[in-house]
Amino acid sequence: MKLQIKRLIIWPQNPELEPRLVRFETDKVSVITGWSGTGKSSIISIIDYVFGAETCHIPVDEIRDYASWYGLEIETDAGPMRVARRKPDGRSVSRDMSVQRGEDALTDLPRQPSITGNVDSFKLLMDTLSGLSDLRLDPQQEKGWNQRASFRDMASFNFLPQHIVANPNTLFFKADSHNHREKLRNVLPLAIGAITNADLARFHELSLLRDELRKVEGELKVRRNGLDAWQSNATGNFYRAQELSLIPPGEPPSAIADLIGMLRTVVESGGRSVEAPGRISTAVQRLEALKTQEQQLDREIADGKRRLRRLKALRNSVGDFNEVLEEQRAAVHGVGWFQAHLSHDQCALCGSQTDAALRELALLEEPISELEELGAGTASAAPMVDSEIASIQKVLLEQERKLLTVRRTRLELEREADKERHASQSLEAVFRFIGSTEQALRMLADVEGDGGLAAQVADLTKRITKLERQFNASQRAAREAEVAKRITAYIRRFVEYLGIDGADGLPILDTKELSLRFDRGQANKPDYLWEIGSGENWMAYHLACLLALHSVFLRRGNANPVPTFLVIDQPSQVYFPSDTFEQVIEGEVASVPLSSRRSRRLNDLDSTKQIFRALARAQEKLGGALQIIVLDHADQNAWGELENVSGIETWRNDSDWLIPQHWISPGGPQLPQA
Repeated sequence: MKLQIKRLIIWPQNPELEPRLVRFETDKVSVITGWSGTGKSSIISIIDYVFGAETCHIPVDEIRDYASWYGLEIETDAGPMRVARRKPDGRSVSRDMSVQRGEDALTDLPRQPSITGNVDSFKLLMDTLSGLSDLRLDPQQEKGWNQRASFRDMASFNFLPQHIVANPNTLFFKADSHNHREKLRNVLPLAIGAITNADLARFHELSLLRDELRKVEGELKVRRNGLDAWQSNATGNFYRAQELSLIPPGEPPSAIADLIGMLRTVVESGGRSVEAPGRISTAVQRLEALKTQEQQLDREIADGKRRLRRLKALRNSVGDFNEVLEEQRAAVHGVGWFQAHLSHDQCALCGSQTDAALRELALLEEPISELEELGAGTASAAPMVDSEIASIQKVLLEQERKLLTVRRTRLELEREADKERHASQSLEAVFRFIGSTEQALRMLADVEGDGGLAAQVADLTKRITKLERQFNASQRAAREAEVAKRITAYIRRFVEYLGIDGADGLPILDTKELSLRFDRGQANKPDYLWEIGSGENWMAYHLACLLALHSVFLRRGNANPVPTFLVIDQPSQVYFPSDTFEQVIEGEVASVPLSSRRSRRLNDLDSTKQIFRALARAQEKLGGALQIIVLDHADQNAWGELENVSGIETWRNDSDWLIPQHWISPGGPQLPQA
């Protein structure tokens, strides 16, 4: 998203005064230098406020009291724009906005902007220009930090305020607050291109299709359960149709599809009868056959259950017998050892010459052998009994299913026979049968037909599979790895160009921690930004990371959703805290020993110059596509010889600061008279 700031505008509270204008370069690094308290840092707050911030951090007193509107003239892909927002009313931010586009933005500045919309309409316009999708980042969560990415979210990559630029604990603007931090975790992959708008669209389509698939599968399951019950009675419906002379006598087809086809023919025939002599007697015979079959199945099931009970009792007896055998075997466990250690001609107890012990042990050999054989037989009998039990249980389940089907068919025939005992051929009975059968067949078509639920499930499954193939997780991982590699390489080059030693290990942007991680090999635990020392390092890695990210953003071309400007506040603070720059340059810092002032002055000044050289080089390497604005205490001594660095404002001594001197009077703001 091309967005560069050409001018910052502050309209005075007194409409008789001219607006305050601050011009910025778009093809050079723009520098505003001045003392503390002159309004330099407020520029970030003003830009953020004009671009739709929900809170206002513009300092109170002069910068608010003497202003009425704050505005920006910007250049975008859609042409020039002039945007203004009314100053806050007390603690409440204003929602009033003035937006001029195209030729209107090039006209002379009005004395006071006119309201053309509000903050919400402006954000919607900027969201559209940024090319961000209006889909939520997570289709499954409607609240929290997974709302759609917006133009406002990208501000994290456009500002490095003074409290962030050398902060070891926070890398991005506003990431020091919990809400912004959590949202930024989800937005960052979209900004760097690891996730694209097309991916978001696929996420949402996948989510919708999966939800629809779950609903259709649930409905299909319910309907199939009902159809299973109806299909189990389809044979009974076939016989009923024969009783009503709607189909000729004969046995029903064995295949359920053929049976349903015959019933469908009955419905389509509209109730025309066929000759069916003796159909009542046939129905009676069929009922008797079904009763006989039911009784036979009932006997077989009863026999199987009795056998199953006996086998289970036998298994329990085998287990009990095995426990008894184990006790007996334990009692003679040491006989073999005792026999092996007996002498043939000497008593083990008294030492007399006798072989009585051996003879007694020999008598025990046969019962012990029988005991072992019984134990082995019992051990092998248990698995055989278990196998037989499982086999009988399987047969019983099959017989019970058959019995249920036969019983349903018999009950259906008996029910219909009772209803139509005296009027089995009446027109009403025929139409009632055809109506109920037609309804069941229609439900069957809704489930199994070409456009039925089963076909919908198959189609949804096919579409989901296709989308999952399009969103290839390995391709996304490859994109993330490529971006991470590019960011690491850029950070290393930038820090090296600054002439800073830096931290050990490869600098890697950790998208979960939103910080830099320094990997030192698998054998060592990685270090994070807050674990490395030196404000110089923190400042260098902040600048390097933001510039690396913008190089990634710019490579995305028209798909880049991040505004192409970066405002940096006080990067030299690690060398010249507060307003010490001029004092150090002039050798006026009393706290520094005279012998070391010259060395410190030269080293710190050279390091500060190197910051501006590095920023100028980055602006040049990026082809001028990134606008860089620096707010600093350092003056032209730090960049004077650099061609593509421009000092656009100097706020020192008697020169005007952000709020011009002639706006301010001893009595306070010059308010217009009523």
